[in-house]
Amino acid sequence: MHIPLLLTACLLLSTVSANAQDADYNALRNHNADWIQAYPEKDTAVIHRIAADDIVMITPTGTRLSKKELIRNVGKPATPITSATIDNVDISVKGNIGIVVAQVEFTMVVNGKETTIKNNYMDIYEKRDGRWIAIAAHVTRLDGK
Repeated sequence: MHIPLLLTACLLLSTVSANAQDADYNALRNHNADWIQAYPEKDTAVIHRIAADDIVMITPTGTRLSKKELIRNVGKPATPITSATIDNVDISVKGNIGIVVAQVEFTMVVNGKETTIKNNYMDIYEKRDGRWIAIAAHVTRLDGK
């Protein structure tokens, strides 16, 4: 009689755990999409919402950006981005740490000519007070420029 009760409890716990894990993956997937779309839309509110106050972002040139600098670059980029396409998204969750690894292709106009660049990036999130927040990011340019 105790075995059916134990099995029921285990099934219930695994269902709750799977639902929580699905919610974490969905939250990270949405943050990733929102962050990348913030560039062509110049939506600094997204970065305010997603990035931790203590975030450090490493750009393709090796420059370290704070949250304030990241927000400034999204709102007033040196080279405006007209579109962004995300590809090859991998998300992993390790306790209260979430890792997003993906590629993005940005389209922009440089000297009157439309051009695209491709980047690999890794964003590290931490679950703070029940909410995923970006704590680190690193971007690598793929086209070697």
